[in-house]
Amino acid sequence: MERDVNSISKIDGIIIEKKCKDKSKTGIVMMILASICFALMAVMVKFLSDFPLMEIIFFRSVPIVLIIPLILKNKKISFWGNNKPLLLLRGLISFIVIIAYFYTITVMNLTDALTIKQLSPLFIILLASIFLREKVSFKQIAIFILALLGALLIIKPGFSLNIYPAIIGLIGAIFTAGAHIAVRRLRLFDHPLVIVNYLGYTIGLLSFIVLLWQGNFCVPNVLNLFVLLLMGLAGLGAQLALTKAYQMAPTKLVSLYLYLQIIFGALLGVFFFKEIPDLFSIFGASLIIISGYLNYKVKIE
Repeated sequence: MERDVNSISKIDGIIIEKKCKDKSKTGIVMMILASICFALMAVMVKFLSDFPLMEIIFFRSVPIVLIIPLILKNKKISFWGNNKPLLLLRGLISFIVIIAYFYTITVMNLTDALTIKQLSPLFIILLASIFLREKVSFKQIAIFILALLGALLIIKPGFSLNIYPAIIGLIGAIFTAGAHIAVRRLRLFDHPLVIVNYLGYTIGLLSFIVLLWQGNFCVPNVLNLFVLLLMGLAGLGAQLALTKAYQMAPTKLVSLYLYLQIIFGALLGVFFFKEIPDLFSIFGASLIIISGYLNYKVKIE
């Protein structure tokens, strides 16, 4: 009898382990899909660089405000959320992030803009130590310094007279880390779709107000309207895939695959805009990807 119980326990253990592995694989696939969507969104933002920045940001939010509420209603989840102050704060921070990110895409080499954005996981370590009281190891500090060296090679202080877009991108990466810290806290209170919904409405409302204030709305032709809507759908797809990835697998496992945005962005930049990164940018991007991998290894350990 005891042997039968042990055998059943072993079988149950094998089944649970297999399910966990299958979920992890699905999570990785979803994160790769998110990286592709983010890269495609960046390409479309660059294609629309002649449009007012706030108009691009507004259209980025349109699919979220139209589709996510329907999903929430179908799942019978409240739209309003529980931790409203933090939800709104996260939305405000993300609005600053998207301004910095879209601006750098429109004025910089696509690969450089995407690479600078991927510094945010390293800033998360510092902000988590300050606001969440998480311990920072010597290895993580060394990895952070390595990533900053990579960023310096991309920004090229002293090599270029116009480094302001890169600095804005760097500020955007810091605020991105702040947004992730807020999301990490919000997971204790609200459903991921509620968090995405607040993001869409906050960004959409703020960008619409600023667009009205600026008074520079540009009426898109059929092609540009299609690209604007497609950009919004790509952004929504990225958010949903990202959310699903974090639901299916541990953050420390899937977050590494976000660095694929740099590779996808480089390929798409060459294909659509004939942008070939210089050696400094290639070496800098390599250092940032390596630092991301090392950070992943430290978390696994």
